[in-house]
Amino acid sequence: MFCPKCGKINPDTDSLCSGCGANLHEEEKIVPKKSKNGVKIALSLVVVVAIVIVVVLILNGCDPGNIADDKISF
Repeated sequence: MFCPKCGKINPDTDSLCSGCGANLHEEEKIVPKKSKNGVKIALSLVVVVAIVIVVVLILNGCDPGNIADDKISF
């Protein structure tokens, strides 16, 4: 029997691994991996919104660097 933790070969009659001491007959707990799809979707959304803002500014002829230079006179 192979040890699930260290891979050492042990006799089938052993209950503990002779290499690392792990329980050979305990079922291994499977922990589901967390998905990173939410992070990818959020990052993609931010990039798309930034591109849309830049395109709108270019199409409107607005130079973001000169917005503060515009003065309103009364």
